[in-house]
Amino acid sequence: MRDKIIRIHWSEPMLLEDAIQSDLAQKQGLYYITRIFGKKETSLYLGKATKNNTIKHRLISHRDNWLFKYRGKKYVRIGRIVYPKTSDIYENEKLIDHAERAILYDKAHSKLFPENIQNRKRYTSTDLYRIENEGDIFQLNSSIRMQEH
Repeated sequence: MRDKIIRIHWSEPMLLEDAIQSDLAQKQGLYYITRIFGKKETSLYLGKATKNNTIKHRLISHRDNWLFKYRGKKYVRIGRIVYPKTSDIYENEKLIDHAERAILYDKAHSKLFPENIQNRKRYTSTDLYRIENEGDIFQLNSSIRMQEH
């Protein structure tokens, strides 16, 4: 049986405020927040924007609620699904949902995102995808096969 694939292209990291103003943040998709404190970059949060939300609105919400407690410069990588291509907004939301849940559930990422508390303990879906991360993935695995979990 062939894997169903979701391929995500991650942007170069942008400072939080630059990411909020970015054209990429005007859409739905995935985002990956990190920080640099001292000389070390660490992962903080993996999120998604779907339904009536944009990445910009989600980033503003994080900045104004919890992100300020972390010292250092905050960076954002924006992930967009490049495969499969779909113009159906509901299908796109479903793919974004699967991708976020699979990345967070992956055992290699279990301690990577201290601010993510949902989706780390269970993954339920009738469709088991292989997530392929490309671009600037920092600490993400390049491939995650949900059939192996």
